[in-house]
Amino acid sequence: MASPRFGLSRRLLVLTLFFVMLAEVMLYLPSAARFRVSYFEAKIELASLAALSLVAAPDAMVSEELEDELLRGVDAKLVAMRRNSTRALMLSDRQDLPMLGPAFDLSHWMWWEAIGDALMLLAGQVDPYLRVVGPAPRYPDTEIEVVLPSAPLVQAMRDFSGRIFWVSLAISGFAAMLVYCALQWLLVAPMQRLTRSIVGFRAAPEDVRQIIEPSTRQDELGLAERELRAMQQDLRQALTQRQRLAQLGIAVSKISHDLRNMLASAQLVSDRLAESDDPIVRQAAPRLVDSLDRAIALCAQTLRYGKAEERPPQPEALPLHDFCEDVAAALGLPEQTALAWKNRVPGDLVLRVDPEQFYRIMLNLLRNALQAMPQGGEIRLNATVHDGRVAIEIADTGGGLSEPARAHLFEAFRGGARQGGTGLGLAIARELARGHGGELELARTGPLGTTFRILLPHDGQN
Repeated sequence: MASPRFGLSRRLLVLTLFFVMLAEVMLYLPSAARFRVSYFEAKIELASLAALSLVAAPDAMVSEELEDELLRGVDAKLVAMRRNSTRALMLSDRQDLPMLGPAFDLSHWMWWEAIGDALMLLAGQVDPYLRVVGPAPRYPDTEIEVVLPSAPLVQAMRDFSGRIFWVSLAISGFAAMLVYCALQWLLVAPMQRLTRSIVGFRAAPEDVRQIIEPSTRQDELGLAERELRAMQQDLRQALTQRQRLAQLGIAVSKISHDLRNMLASAQLVSDRLAESDDPIVRQAAPRLVDSLDRAIALCAQTLRYGKAEERPPQPEALPLHDFCEDVAAALGLPEQTALAWKNRVPGDLVLRVDPEQFYRIMLNLLRNALQAMPQGGEIRLNATVHDGRVAIEIADTGGGLSEPARAHLFEAFRGGARQGGTGLGLAIARELARGHGGELELARTGPLGTTFRILLPHDGQN
């Protein structure tokens, strides 16, 4: 099986890296803003110390060399102090400054404004000098103002951003690998196992090794494995059954060809029996001829069920009571001593059905009823008309159907009304009934017997 070019594992790894880096970016923005504010706070603290040292000097005066040294320690161009509403210039490098923008007040700042200013600073969109105002750390009533060059701050923030980037990349890679390994074990590997089983089963459904062996997992994937195994088993059984049906069709076609020739010979003999001097033989001969005719026609149509080529019904008006008597006579029901045959179909009920197909329906159902009572019993036949439909019920007094028989009752080679049966009779009977626009169903079954019901359209004008 060829692996996908961009499979689930790689997608999970890439998505994990992307989402972790996205989370790091969301954390970086407030961190960068806070770094800028902390930088300003540190400068204000250094500036306040420099200003206070100047205040402590005699006459608050220092030499130009010491003033320059103090400014270098703060890394500022100018330091001013406001106390008691009095503002005084404490330190200056004695150089002209360009026009300065608004001061950044450390006492009043908003985080979204700080994030915007930090991004502009990183992008290089900043004045050469920045004016910052804030309270002296140890003297809240004293306000310090400094003018700082922006270049050192830009470099410091870029260094900070580089460190954050590499740390974030390391964290992202580590987290991605952890998530990848966890998902690989929890999801990807089981999904690949399911995929291999599906692809392998599709390539060779007859190979039992391709059926997945479910794990003991109790989650959705475990359920999927168990359901896939059940589906593969059912499908393999269906494919095996279809293959056997195809082989059976070939065998039956050969048998039906030879059987038809033998029945043709028997038909010639039956024609001579009709001319016999024995009255009993002459009376039985027409039934034998009809049975042989039906057997020859059935041999010619044997494969139609397997090929789903049953011809469309050709309805004719049939007196239902007399027709059912003919079917019962073909099975020898009236002559049975241990069995009671009760035909309760109204004598005036006429049904439009295909005689050949309806004969096969009734023959299968009556034969099943007869085989269900090997020790004898009673077969009852009833028919009623209601709401444009005729319901024909065939009831016996046998022991009823078992649970396995009811589960697959109308499935060929899986169901069957008796042990050892193939289920073909009921399957064919239901198909023929549906071909007439009707239905064949199991009405009831139990220890007191079984009843099958045939439902067919009835227009009431027959």
